Amino acid sequence: MTGESSPEQLALVPERKRRVPRTAVTVTDIRGVASVRIDSPVPHLDRSFDYAIPAELDERVLVGSRVRVRFSGRLVDGYVVARAEHGEHPGPLRPIDRVMGVEPVLTTDTLALVEAVAERYAGTFSDVVRSAVPPRHARAESVKVDSTSWRGESPTDERWSAYAHGASLLTRLASEGAVRVAWSSAPATSWSKDVRDLALAVLAQELGGVIIVVPDADDVARVTSQFGDARESTAVLTADMGPERRYREFLRILRGGVRLVVGTRASVFAPVAHLRLIIVWDDGNDVLDEPHAPYWHATDVAALRSHLTGCHLVVGSVSRTPATQQWCESGWARSIVPSKATLTQRAPRVRALTATDAARDPAAASARIPHTAWEAARTALQTGPVLVQVARRGYLPALACQGCRELARCACGGLMRQSGPGAPAMCAWCGSTDWACAFCNATRLRAVSIGAERTAEEIGRAFPGTPVLTSHAGHVLTDVPNRPALVIATPGAEPDCDPGYAAVLLLDGRAMLDRPSLDASVSALHRWMSAARLAQEGAPVVITCENSLAAVQSLVRWDPVWLASREIAERASAGLPPTTRMAALTGDLASVRDVAEALQVPHRLLGPVPEGDDQRGLVVVSRDDGARLARELRGITAARSSKSDASVVRVVMDPVGL
Repeated sequence: MTGESSPEQLALVPERKRRVPRTAVTVTDIRGVASVRIDSPVPHLDRSFDYAIPAELDERVLVGSRVRVRFSGRLVDGYVVARAEHGEHPGPLRPIDRVMGVEPVLTTDTLALVEAVAERYAGTFSDVVRSAVPPRHARAESVKVDSTSWRGESPTDERWSAYAHGASLLTRLASEGAVRVAWSSAPATSWSKDVRDLALAVLAQELGGVIIVVPDADDVARVTSQFGDARESTAVLTADMGPERRYREFLRILRGGVRLVVGTRASVFAPVAHLRLIIVWDDGNDVLDEPHAPYWHATDVAALRSHLTGCHLVVGSVSRTPATQQWCESGWARSIVPSKATLTQRAPRVRALTATDAARDPAAASARIPHTAWEAARTALQTGPVLVQVARRGYLPALACQGCRELARCACGGLMRQSGPGAPAMCAWCGSTDWACAFCNATRLRAVSIGAERTAEEIGRAFPGTPVLTSHAGHVLTDVPNRPALVIATPGAEPDCDPGYAAVLLLDGRAMLDRPSLDASVSALHRWMSAARLAQEGAPVVITCENSLAAVQSLVRWDPVWLASREIAERASAGLPPTTRMAALTGDLASVRDVAEALQVPHRLLGPVPEGDDQRGLVVVSRDDGARLARELRGITAARSSKSDASVVRVVMDPVGL
């Protein structure tokens, strides 16, 4: 053996076919040019790129199709947003590698909405389309979907006659043209039944789809239970659904198999055929805010969709936000509120602290549960359950030094808290129980705020033998029976009770009002009214706040529109949203200033001020210049992202956490 291989031996080894990458195609191979938006959150790549359409993919490459293309040497997902015979690029084009799925997943209307939301919030197409189109699941595509011919029964005027101009609203919803409404729900009534009648006004017609957007899965269940005969024509979209089920429901909507969609915030993008009505319930709930870039709000997306498609829009809540009230005062929407006769019959008897209470009980102003609340609870427990709303869950969620009253913090910086009776005070971050005040070296602690569990313990001792139930995040009760019991709940976790609570106690009112937030008063009223609406007709509602406060007065009169209008007037004088448009810029100090200085739109800059490890500046412009501000910020962000030495500045249009 010489160690050399003979030609015969080499011939026994089959040649491996080398895969030649398709970097360009000849003219005869092209069936047109597709404009593709690639799936990339990088701002300077937020534009269309031209790709050649190979002959074998010609019939499958449609506007809205999900495709795979080669970009910067790797395969990435993308969406076809346009087709043409020729592109603007003079040279050869890379071909589309393959088409994902069996049909386009972006309709013309959804594509326009995604573009509008990205522009409205100075975001990228890629970030928005992730909310509009769920991830593909191949097995779900094989499910056959039949078109639906279901029609609902026309609603009666009985329920909506309780509202001023309510009956005429149902008539308008059944007709052509766009009706936009800000609706404040009546007390002691079922909002889900009111929503059902609104939807049936459209679903009773031969054509027309409806989207109902609610805060959470429990609300989805409440609404779908009102449409028992329309199960096969109803789709549900929630964030906690598995990927296969969510994509199957999405395809049912896309293929025309449903007329009604009920879901959480992302369902506002649902590709409903012949969309005629969008209903958004509880627009003051912060769950409707998208926590990821570009931080859109479901109510604003619904308004954009109504503007683009001409469909009806009803935004409902037990209270009224300044944003929706601004729509009414500008004439873009109409206000629907309970009639005076309805309020006289159904509104609860709200009692707040007065000078008389202070004279009779000097500790009433400082007591967490004053004498008036104890008496109301004692009387109501003879006939039914009593709802007690508290600001926070837990036992003692915040502690302070007994000596100097400074907030108790561990050496690591975490707050000290107590998780239960007999449990030691410990740090919420590191779990240490070793604490001494950094200001006066004292070691005794006092409660700053009291949670739901401690409240249940205190009230339970005052009413021995009465069942005490708690409902809070992580342990939410859907409903409670109509028998004597004390129900301690945090805001948003109040369970339903049929026919209503015998009394409602609203504790920690001052803590809700004193939050360092622009919307503190409006948010507090929303929480109070959400609990008070669960009371029986004419039942007592006691709030532990002075009746001279504007938010309390609004609750006493059951007039949330008054407070919203007052807020708008005060913010107009200060140049704050919603009378203006605002953008929050967060990053290092130099970068925030660079972005603000690059703006050409007339504006004023508030700050920057420290926010954690970064700096935050607020750019304020007039409402008329809001769209221009978003466009300029979008362009500036894209230009900065293409520079390797430019740091990231996070942009949030119309931030809610001010």
